[in-house]
Amino acid sequence: MTLAGLVREARLIVCVGPGGVGKTTVAAALALWAARSGRRTLVLTVDPARRLADALGVAQLDDEPREVVLESLGAPEVSGGTLAAAMLDAPHSFDALMRRLAGDAAAGTIFSNRAYRVFSRALARSHAQIAMERLYDAVRDGQYDLVVLDTPPVRSALEILDAPERLTRVLDSGVVRWFIRPARGPLSRLLPRGSSAVARLLGLLGSRRLVREVGSFFEVLIPLESVFRDRAHGVQALLRSPAAAFVLVCTPSSTSLADAGVLTTELAQRGVNWSAAVLNRAFVAEGPGSLCPVLRRQAGGSRVSADLVVERTGLSIELAERVLEAVAALRTRVAERNELSEAAQSRLASDLGSACELVRVPELDGNVCDLESLAALVALLKQS
Repeated sequence: MTLAGLVREARLIVCVGPGGVGKTTVAAALALWAARSGRRTLVLTVDPARRLADALGVAQLDDEPREVVLESLGAPEVSGGTLAAAMLDAPHSFDALMRRLAGDAAAGTIFSNRAYRVFSRALARSHAQIAMERLYDAVRDGQYDLVVLDTPPVRSALEILDAPERLTRVLDSGVVRWFIRPARGPLSRLLPRGSSAVARLLGLLGSRRLVREVGSFFEVLIPLESVFRDRAHGVQALLRSPAAAFVLVCTPSSTSLADAGVLTTELAQRGVNWSAAVLNRAFVAEGPGSLCPVLRRQAGGSRVSADLVVERTGLSIELAERVLEAVAALRTRVAERNELSEAAQSRLASDLGSACELVRVPELDGNVCDLESLAALVALLKQS
């Protein structure tokens, strides 16, 4: 499917790629494109960098979706579209999840639990798990027609695919259940009735209060096991459904392309293929009419004389000759670089296959730092 088709029809677009290739900016551009095409769109970033807020003109981004005001861009292509943005805030996102699943009363108790604080901090270091839980809610609540997910670089992006089952594996572990299961067997006479054997043993070795807190934490968590499992299965099914699209974002550099190759192999092993690819900062040839007069004459085969440069600029003949030599050398270097870029683009297109559209975006003169420049990027994505 084409990139335009994904923007019109996909339920979820996951932008994946190496670091420093403009992935966050491309994700925001795709979301803006969809919003101005009449779709209710959310762009969700799990990248700790805050570039997305700057590009969308939002003062602050956190776990709560913030509406992006689009009036400054003029009339949209199709009315009715909206754009919201949110940034994963791991500790707050997990707290919000527990409040939704356990209820306000239980959540108020568990938030003060030391075991929960340790557990949530450890989980917060894995943006992948929180991202999947946040994605589940964003897609399932029906508020948005399209969710665009901006992932962290390479390995973290792969962890996102693997994340949904991790928490359920923890909850399934015999150790957790042993911790809260009442003691049975010959040794149970030595332990208080109704307590877990391991909890009693740990209580003899350390702080009984801490052991009680750990036990109470798991007692709240275990009943949610089936809920977490259902959510994990739901996310896995979504990521592998026709409604989800994976878009590769990379540049023609050798390092970026090598990372993209690793991603392609790893995704294929997980049963996921690319729907489209954006080659950012690529060489995109322009027609002769776009060249400056000096280069246009060189492109046409005629030699620009030093006398003409002297006449037009007032430079000395010696300086004019040095300028022309420098321009010729620069032109040669640029041409060589562009040839390498074109070769890299061809290899990438071959590796991705004909079913995956490759969109080339030229290197821009400045940074994408506001809605207007983001809209300019959308125009380039459409034209490519």
